[in-house]
Amino acid sequence: MTARTLSPPLLPHAASLWPAFGLGLAVAVGNGLARFAYALILPAMQEDLGWTYTQAGWLNTANALGYVAGAVTGYLLLRRLRPARLFAAGLWLGFAGLLATGLHESQAWLTAMRITAGIGAAWTFSCGGALIAARYRESPQLMGTATGLFFAGAGIGIAAAGLAVNPLLAATGPGGWPQAWLALGVLAVAFSIWPLLEARRGRGDATDAAAPEGLALAGLGAPLASYTLFAAGYIVYMTFILAWLREAGFSWVAATGVWLALAVAVGVSPFVWRRALEGWAPRLTLAAACAACLVGTAIPLVDTGTPALLVSAVVFGLGVFIAPSAVALIVRRSMPPAQIAKGMTFFTVLFAVGQAIGPVAAGLIGDRGDLDDALVFGAVLLALATALPLAGARRPG
Repeated sequence: MTARTLSPPLLPHAASLWPAFGLGLAVAVGNGLARFAYALILPAMQEDLGWTYTQAGWLNTANALGYVAGAVTGYLLLRRLRPARLFAAGLWLGFAGLLATGLHESQAWLTAMRITAGIGAAWTFSCGGALIAARYRESPQLMGTATGLFFAGAGIGIAAAGLAVNPLLAATGPGGWPQAWLALGVLAVAFSIWPLLEARRGRGDATDAAAPEGLALAGLGAPLASYTLFAAGYIVYMTFILAWLREAGFSWVAATGVWLALAVAVGVSPFVWRRALEGWAPRLTLAAACAACLVGTAIPLVDTGTPALLVSAVVFGLGVFIAPSAVALIVRRSMPPAQIAKGMTFFTVLFAVGQAIGPVAAGLIGDRGDLDDALVFGAVLLALATALPLAGARRPG
């Protein structure tokens, strides 16, 4: 990714996309490292600790419950706190939770740390959209791409986790999972520096104001329901795809290749979807992103060859963070500047509920059948998520 790509030559320096990239490293921490990297460590923890799929799914559900708690408390705290402060607090919680996760193997400790990281991720995820809106208010031509670039920061976390965790576990065996969590925590600290600096620069804008009044949600039922189902569906793939690859007999090298393909796709997705983010109705973009994740989830169900799995990872990765980008654009078009962070947080509450339901439900299905059945469950949810926004695609939001 070159400086020319992030700073278009015909636009002033103030319109650079580098601030969006820097803020996006918060998503690399909260989502790429704290949430999705669990899929890399799950097989080792499952083998070393003798877990069922339900128990394995529970830790991602615990992280999602933390996300619910973070979204709800964030919604309440934004009545008094500026989004930049809550964003920064979320980063601190996120890397603290990651650093501490591997210190003890008890379910109670692991659950508490996963919840802590989830709370932090919700605060950064929802408030970051408001900081992007503030930074690019005077550059509407870049708002869509900047929003996509912020959420696509998860791709950096996904890639870094794959490069750090898989070789480590290959060298140490399943018993090395505590060291894997420590490695993720160290990466999270490093990734947090730039977004913390960007958050300080973003204070004082109208979009960074506290919002004591309630939200007007009329006409937003379809995207709210779609986003909830999307959350419950996409997380099935992200939680269990590495376990699925292991059961299918793939080596850790092949699994790392699939994981890195997904990460690269996430990273380039805002540029692939640039025309959609800047020109389509956001509801239509949301539906298209859900459809991409549906296709990516369905491919392993019909073809288990390595090329097909790489395609699956790429297609899924291209869509997974365009969905929240579209939701952020819906919120920006539907609400006044001072309500953006609170509106995004409300969407995040329902998103978090979906994320909490998905892993444990899929784990139960996997225990009663197999992981193919769990992927089918995720695909059905994504199909519903694709259909819902189309009913309102002609509206401005």
